[in-house]
Formats: sequence, C-alpha cells, structure tokens
Amino acid sequence: MELIQDVCYQAVKRFGKQVAFDSLDQQITFDQLWTRIEYLAGALMELGIDKGDRVAILSGNCTDYIVYHYAMARIGGILLVLNMRHTTEELAWAIRHAEARALILSKAFVAQLPILKERCPSLEFSIGLGSVETADYSTDGLVERHLAVTNPPMLYETDPVLLIYTSGTTGRPKGALQTHAGSVMIDRLTAEALETSPRDVYLAFMPYFHQAGLIRTRATLIKGGINLVAGKMDPESLVSYLVDKKVSITMLVPPYDTLLAEIADRDRLVFPSLRFIIGAGGAGQVHAERMRVFCERFNCRYMGVYGQTEVTGPATLITDQDYFTRPDSCGRPMAGIDLQIWDEKKNRLPVGSVGEIMIRSKTCIPGYWRNEAADTGLYSGEWLHTGDLARIDDDGFVYFIDRKKELIKTGGENVYPREVEDVLRTHPAIADLTVIGLPDIDRWGEKVTAVVILKEGRTLTLEEIKATCRDKIAGYKIPKSLRIVETIPRNHTGKVQKLVLKELLQEK
Repeated sequence: MELIQDVCYQAVKRFGKQVAFDSLDQQITFDQLWTRIEYLAGALMELGIDKGDRVAILSGNCTDYIVYHYAMARIGGILLVLNMRHTTEELAWAIRHAEARALILSKAFVAQLPILKERCPSLEFSIGLGSVETADYSTDGLVERHLAVTNPPMLYETDPVLLIYTSGTTGRPKGALQTHAGSVMIDRLTAEALETSPRDVYLAFMPYFHQAGLIRTRATLIKGGINLVAGKMDPESLVSYLVDKKVSITMLVPPYDTLLAEIADRDRLVFPSLRFIIGAGGAGQVHAERMRVFCERFNCRYMGVYGQTEVTGPATLITDQDYFTRPDSCGRPMAGIDLQIWDEKKNRLPVGSVGEIMIRSKTCIPGYWRNEAADTGLYSGEWLHTGDLARIDDDGFVYFIDRKKELIKTGGENVYPREVEDVLRTHPAIADLTVIGLPDIDRWGEKVTAVVILKEGRTLTLEEIKATCRDKIAGYKIPKSLRIVETIPRNHTGKVQKLVLKELLQEK
C-alpha cells in the first residue's frame, strides 16, 4: 500500500537538499517542503480537521497549494480544489455541496470571502495564503506553531484524497473523488512516459485546480525535478520563463501552443533545455503538423493525452512520430489501464467500430461525492463508463469521435451546453436554441457557440448573448460565437442532432 504523501517523503529522503519548487522570488528544498507539509498537517489537526473532512482551496498556482495537498493527505483529509474562474455563486454551490469545513484562499479572492462565509454555513474558519488580513489564520502563522502530526488516522490507498467537481449534463457539477491509489499510479506512469529526472524543470502552466496541473507537478516532484510555479502567465512571460529558467517540460493548451511557436519565430528564439511539450492527442492534422515543425526546430518531443477526471487524468497517450502520422488519434492506453469500446448493450465492439470508451483501472474513481444518481450509471461491473465515443484501429490506437455527454473543451476548460442553454433561455428574443462546440484549432480548441432561432421580428447580437451570461456563469462558458438559423435538426424524440448541426454549420 502506498499513499501520495509516502511517495513524496521517499523523494524527500533522496533529494533533501535539492530545490523542489522555484516560485521566482523564492526557492524551497525538498527538506523544507516536507517540514512545511508536516507543520501544516499538525496545525490542521489541531484546528479539528479529521479523516474524511473536506477543506476547500481557492488560489492560483503556488508552492503552498501543493503543501496543503500533501498536508491534507497526511491526515486523511480531502482537498476540494475550486476553479478560480468560477463565479461566487458557482464557488458557493461547490463548497456547500461538499460541506467543506474550511477555506484556504489567496489574496486575489479576499473580496469573496465574506460572501462565501455567509452563503456556506459549513465553513468554520478560513486560512490565508500570503497576506489575507480578513482570514482567520495565516499559512505562515500555522507553520510557525511547529506542530507535528500526532496520532494520525489509519489510512488506506482506497481513501479519497482529492475532490474535483466536473460539470454534469443536468447543469450541476459532480464531485469526483480521486484516491491515493489512482493518484500514485498516474503520477508514476506520467513520470515514466516523460522520462522525468532530477535534471528536469517543469513549468506548472496548467492551474492546480485542474488535475492536469497537479499530476505533472507531482510526477516531477517524485523524481527529484524542480517545479517552477510562476503564477498567471501571458504568452510573452511564458516564453521568457522557458528561456531564463531552462524549462525542460511543460503542458500547453490552445491557444498557447500556437502563440509559443509564433513568438519563437518572431524573436528567433531557441529553447535548448526544452525536452517535452504536453498537449492534446487527436487534435488533427493542422495541430500535429504545427507540433512536428516546432519539435524538429527546437529538438524537443511532443506527448498528447486523452483522459478525464473520472480516471484521475490521462488514460491514453501518443508521442512524436505516432502523433504526427496519426493526428486524429489520442494514442494507446497507458500501462495498467484496460480500455475497451462497448456498444449500448454493453457488448465489446470489434476493431474499427464506434462505441463508448470503457476503462478498468486503479485510476478510476470509486464514485462521486453524495450523488447516488450519477453513481448508478458510472460502472458496469469493474468497467467505468466514460461517456465518450471512440474507435480503435488494428494497432491499438484510440480515435476519439465525440462526447456522448456533449462536453465542450475550450482553452483547457470543460463546458457542458445544458448549463449555458439554461441561462440563454431567459433571453426574450430567443425562440429556440442549442449550444455546441465548433472547431477553433488556432485558439481555443473549440469555441462555445450559441445556435439560435429568433422570435418573429426580433434581433440578437453576440454582445447581448454575452451580457445575458455575465455573472451567471464563468467567463469561459460564455459563447464566443452566435449562429442564427431557421431550424435546428432534431430526432423523433425531440433531441437536438448535434453532430448533424455541427456538420451543417461547418459547411457554411
């Protein structure tokens, strides 16, 4: 049995005096990291946090985000990672549903603290990351108490360690419970695929409220590499960090992968330390060719992945020439991850047939937080239903087709159309509508698109659409495109035929 904090401690014993985190203005060694983890874990226990308790965190990337991650794991707590792009209303809903006992937050969210306290009766206290004067406690203050962990609870690898809310087709998010076993396994698989070593510097570009950010940071940590946490980045600062900090691995999502190549061309830059760019698999010919040219120019490698929160991150991966020659494939299953394609009757389909991706692995979540309805359809036996459609070729490569659950991925964020549709239905000019994702390869991957039938005599602009959504849903969920149509194709039950609609709109 292995727990994520035990794996971290093994790295501490091996690489104690080496730098573990570089936050530009401060570096922290593995030894210092563990001391901070131990003292915060002890302080949280003194404040009454017990095994199974949820503590929420609302912050951009920083070293202490990871410290709290391991400190909570050390005492059997569950860290609720909050999407900092969500509105106050969305954040409050997640905290209430999780019944989080405490909130850790950075200065950027101090204005929301009194509102969240008022709307979330389960919150007993707050802890500031850095200077948050209105918080009940400060992180540094808790560390300075020098409280070691005493009488820790009995922990098991099947215990949950993270609570990540992922959007639901009914409009309300579902809280996926990721375990120690799944996290440890995916970290090791990731480190193996990236050939991570103590010589590596990983730029933590993806936010830590996404598992994509946490996994690569943990994978770097357990192999003795340096994690560079630079906070919010624009494309220009991203490029400067790659050069100045000798970054060897980073993960980029559209539009940053494109912008990186454009800036490098403009300024005639070189990235001599860069080894790996991580991104999407199956992103298509244009993206694959762009990455091929980039990797050849800078002598680095590309790794594309497919996965989801319910399988604790990536399930398949594809690298280098495999991707460049199979641009529509998201790769083959990682070691220890069984993947099959099933039809609606739960029969395994042969090579080339399109059906649902089913996964069996220790990385699969045990279920959702207090959501029996969602749990009911999550598994068939040992196999987890992903809700995603794909096919597999003769060589075992997986080709993602579409999302049964109609998920839109835009700029690394997940958007479910139903949630956006519910907001837009309140607009007086709209007679009927649907929301879909249309390809936007050069920027967002997909752009949220409102497809609307207008009431007679009415007009509608994209700016009006955005105004209707503002402050009701997060900014990345707001449509970036408006298509006004005469009809919306539906099947005999009235369900929108979104694949047909996408094809019609892409032909125009």
